Amino acid sequence: MEQRHYLLLLITSLFLMMSLNGCGDSATSIEDPPDILFSGTQSAFSGEEFSFVIETEDPQGEEVNVTVAGLPTWLTFFPDEDRLSGTPEEGDEGLYQITVEADNGERARSREMRIRVFKDRDEENLQLGVENAITSHASGLRGVSVALIDRNGDLFHAYTGTSGSGQDLRPVDHNSLFRVASVTKPVTTALVLQLVEEGLFDLDDILEDHIETELPFADRMTIRQMLSHTAGVFDHLNSNNFWSSSSFTPTKVWSVDEIVDFAVDNGPVFSPGTSYRYSNTAFYQLQTLIEETTGLPLKKAYRERIFEPLGLTETIYDDFSTSSDRIENLALNSRSYEYHLTAAGPAGAIAATATDMAAFGRILYGGRLLNTDLTNKLSQNIGEEFDGQNYGLGTRIWEIGGIPHHGHTGALLDYRNIVMYIPEADLTVAIHTHDVHPNWFTLIDAIFDFSVQNFSDGLAKPIPFIYGAEPREESYLH
Repeated sequence: MEQRHYLLLLITSLFLMMSLNGCGDSATSIEDPPDILFSGTQSAFSGEEFSFVIETEDPQGEEVNVTVAGLPTWLTFFPDEDRLSGTPEEGDEGLYQITVEADNGERARSREMRIRVFKDRDEENLQLGVENAITSHASGLRGVSVALIDRNGDLFHAYTGTSGSGQDLRPVDHNSLFRVASVTKPVTTALVLQLVEEGLFDLDDILEDHIETELPFADRMTIRQMLSHTAGVFDHLNSNNFWSSSSFTPTKVWSVDEIVDFAVDNGPVFSPGTSYRYSNTAFYQLQTLIEETTGLPLKKAYRERIFEPLGLTETIYDDFSTSSDRIENLALNSRSYEYHLTAAGPAGAIAATATDMAAFGRILYGGRLLNTDLTNKLSQNIGEEFDGQNYGLGTRIWEIGGIPHHGHTGALLDYRNIVMYIPEADLTVAIHTHDVHPNWFTLIDAIFDFSVQNFSDGLAKPIPFIYGAEPREESYLH
């Protein structure tokens, strides 16, 4: 009993000491950090003052000190008011991420705040339209970048989501590059047609008259047929035999001869000019035509004849990247560097921002690069003549919702892309993602519909249609 009594006295004494020292008083202990009360991305507009008060709340009622890090040059923080204020100017458009910290003297909490500077309310409207389309048709899609250029040449952006993972996780924005896959084909086509316009060869010239090639029927196939998938060339990229061949490795750098030899070994698909079948290999062989005609390596020909003259500063021909030699600002997924892009070459190895691809589509299809005759030839439906896909020269042709338009799709390494040009409205839309979703084309149709309704000035009006009911065609690369 005496021992038990002694323990009870000891516990009571300890409790009294703790009370006197304030250790057990929950009213005076600071256990919880302050709350920072904001949500979502804050909108700002070029040329308009932006002001935002950062609200905080401390569970213990303590005074909170707020600090901010990572401010862009146009934005200032006023600590006496806990207020952000500034006026972004033209050129400041984009997504900004700053760090807000709230400290009550003993505990602190930090949160990331995103501020999106829009060109104007129309660009914000595009952003909301794209977000609503994703919510309605492709929920869970990891990231999307959209660029739209209207008849006046005004550029609008929309983007959402993240790329990468772990330490590489970052938001998708207008500076994000995507592997554009077969959207490379219109770029290659533009190069070939430039040479036609300069009189260096004609579309109906026989391929073998200009280059040496082992392709079957090379003495009969024309350059026009190579560009329109009517030359009967075997397609290496859509052949399981290519990916399972003993010569294939993820790091292998491919030459034109190796790619063409694969098509030679597999034989022709049909006699030139008698049918239609999509062929990445035909476009790959056009590299030889371009290089021998210009005297330039393909990469330099792209740069000197297309990228630099057209102001495509965020477009690259990827004949180099690996998991250890990466492309800056490339939106990442788990397959981004799965194999060397020389496997796709002039059929699919370009990486670019949505902005650059929209600008290119507008220039090429809007008659701002080639003469009228060659521009019109791009969208003449050669594939339809052979009961094939709706295809012209390096160009897919659509009529969705009753509105004729053309451009190209792209798919490889889980990237999905499309560039669409609507002649009636002189409207160009580029949509890119680094993710795969079963409703990708339904999402494209929804964004297409929204773009026409809001950015065509009434010059193109769609008839009612069910999204995805009129399928867009796409060749899937591995």
